[in-house]
Amino acid sequence: MTEKNFFTSLPYLIIISLATFFIWFFKLDYIGLPIYIGIIFVLSIFVKNSIYIIPFLLNLLFMISQTEWDINSIPLSLYIAVPALIVGFIIHIIKYRVNIFKGKFFLGVLLLVIAMLASNFINNQTYDTNFFFIIGASLLYLLIYGFFANTITGDNLIYLIRIFVILGVMIAFQVLAFYLQEPDVIHALETKSIDLGWGLSNFVATYLIMFIATITYFVKKYKLHIFWIVLLLFEVTMLLFTLSRAGIIAFIITAIFLILFMFIKYDHKLALLLNLIIGLIMLGIVVYFTRDYFLTIWERVKLFGLDDNGRIPIWEEAIATFKDNLIFGAGLFARSAGPNELRMFHNTILHILACFGIIGGLALLVQFISILRIFFYQFNQMKAILLIAIMGANIHGMVDNTYIMPQYMIIMFVMIAVVENANKIDKIRLELRLG
Repeated sequence: MTEKNFFTSLPYLIIISLATFFIWFFKLDYIGLPIYIGIIFVLSIFVKNSIYIIPFLLNLLFMISQTEWDINSIPLSLYIAVPALIVGFIIHIIKYRVNIFKGKFFLGVLLLVIAMLASNFINNQTYDTNFFFIIGASLLYLLIYGFFANTITGDNLIYLIRIFVILGVMIAFQVLAFYLQEPDVIHALETKSIDLGWGLSNFVATYLIMFIATITYFVKKYKLHIFWIVLLLFEVTMLLFTLSRAGIIAFIITAIFLILFMFIKYDHKLALLLNLIIGLIMLGIVVYFTRDYFLTIWERVKLFGLDDNGRIPIWEEAIATFKDNLIFGAGLFARSAGPNELRMFHNTILHILACFGIIGGLALLVQFISILRIFFYQFNQMKAILLIAIMGANIHGMVDNTYIMPQYMIIMFVMIAVVENANKIDKIRLELRLG
């Protein structure tokens, strides 16, 4: 961070997430949501560097305690929150004369928006809720990326990693709190009834994967390995309790990159390995005394996707849908059973192709190339761990829903915007060294 004050400190970030957990736990989101939106609105108007908005915006994503994933049942507070957010951003843009139509990732986002809008106008025959929902979501995505890419200033990589680490711990405690409130934990595990309000099993797994990745940065950075390892293993344990087989597989794959990250170019490998072993022994003791829970988890996930769980027919449907709608796709609601039900094809690439056709596929390709270019510029450990976090979410996205979902898209845009602005500082430093 280039600015050092309480508002960028660890205690400040912890306080925000503690408040978020309190609001979620006591189902006070109808109060918390307007408060956080109000804070974001004020910060948007009076603070030039939008990095101060990020803690409230990201915590907001995990505050809602009850969610019906039906467009017609979205709470009124959300309908109020989104316009307030947009108005605040627009006032900021006008006040500080910000050009939001630039950025290394802008072309990829613009192509996605074009694909979503074109598909919407072609496939929606009536001006219904779905029609305006897609238009609004498309433009909001473009605004969010354009806003943060051009209003964040300075190198805020470590600040973002701290936010992610704290969010990961908070979400893990939300999972724990869910089960502590269950009268019969075994039954809850057997029926996979986990519901945090803002997300079900697979959604929770996605964000735990991302935030677990970032905590490994501190495992490597600080000599007090065991503290961070305990936090990491706690989050991994809560990931198991999501019962998301796809999420667990995605994490196992992601863990390979995390292990390489921790040990490559590190001078204290033996100490780190010893602490990892101690952490695993501690986890083993916990597992032994709560083995009934873990045996139940194992019974649910032991096939690890060897049975396709209905995915293959869904993917075949996506391919057939794409073939019938090559250019613009069949629209965001291509797989929906009802007029206002959003259902996914459980694979990012196939979903984009089926819903938005070749234009959507091109947007995805451009975004992938842009991400590599952005993250590998003056590559360092902080950029590496954030890249692994994105990779982990998208590995999960090969069999579940991640991309296009509002929470993931906002987090991804924020990550890219922060890395882009850090690259500007890196460029200045490089020019000074060479000059």
